Amino acid sequence: MDALIKPLDTTPAGTQRKAGVAAPARLAESGEPAARRAPEFRAIGGWRYSSQLGEQLTAAQRAHDYVDGLVKQLETLKGELSRGLTQRRVDADGLKAGVDAFAERLGQRHASTGGSLDGAWRFRLAGDARQAFTVRGMELASLTGGDVETLALFAGERGTAALTVQVGGGLGEAEVLRRFNRALAPAGVRVDADDAGRLRFSVDEAAWPALAERLAIRGGGIRFPSGQPQRLRAEPEAEALRPGEWRVADHSDVRQTLQRVVQALAQLQQTQQAISRAMEETRASIAKLSHGDERVWAEGFVADFNARLNQPGGYGALYEVMPALIGVSRYRVVSLLAL
Repeated sequence: MDALIKPLDTTPAGTQRKAGVAAPARLAESGEPAARRAPEFRAIGGWRYSSQLGEQLTAAQRAHDYVDGLVKQLETLKGELSRGLTQRRVDADGLKAGVDAFAERLGQRHASTGGSLDGAWRFRLAGDARQAFTVRGMELASLTGGDVETLALFAGERGTAALTVQVGGGLGEAEVLRRFNRALAPAGVRVDADDAGRLRFSVDEAAWPALAERLAIRGGGIRFPSGQPQRLRAEPEAEALRPGEWRVADHSDVRQTLQRVVQALAQLQQTQQAISRAMEETRASIAKLSHGDERVWAEGFVADFNARLNQPGGYGALYEVMPALIGVSRYRVVSLLAL
């Protein structure tokens, strides 16, 4: 397993030599052999990694600025709602304008952050925010037990081949998830399980609208009908912030909306903190690479990766211990084991 990952070859492309042919020792203007200038090549390699980290830092700053703008809007709205509660008559139109302005900016989340914030306001440094959804009838309990059935899933353009998954017959829960992930990978769909044991699908946010329109299934008449593929109704995971539900018609509405605004502020401030931590870690990595040796860093990474991969205990121990240690549901653990 130690050979799974090999140290990086930092030899620049185009400089490889034929076997047995020695390269002449070119002299720099100072008269020193080129070999003594190896740190320059390492610096170039380090710059390459630093450049990638720099792009991530820029993306994080962009997301931070966007969330900061939302927080300021909510702080203003919070003040207006608080004042509204002290007034004899509620300025419903004025308060609604504030709610609508926030909702409009909230709707720009994906475009304004480059996909680095998902609907649950989790920060994703890689910019790969995904839309999660569930499908009725897709529960681990029904997909593991019962008779064997082959499900044909249609997730691509019209005429695209079906993606098939065989379920039932006493399959393990982790195996069911593995099969769905293998089958749906070409469509960019990932699968895990939620806390209730339902299959939780996810796809890139940009691809979600099209997938929701064309997702269909054909079964064998056991769990799903045979014959013509049937459209599946995909239920998207609700957004964490839903200002469309905020009402300001009277004092009671304003009081409830104020509570929701306070909760939304807490959520966004947590997101701000997560982004700030990611930015600090990225800056630290850039600084470390700019003063470090790329080959040493790469070899250290490989050694650490293999050490983690080969640690004793195996997946069985992980399955038994994780719920007790971190309090997650059994289905979350099964999802991890299916990776």
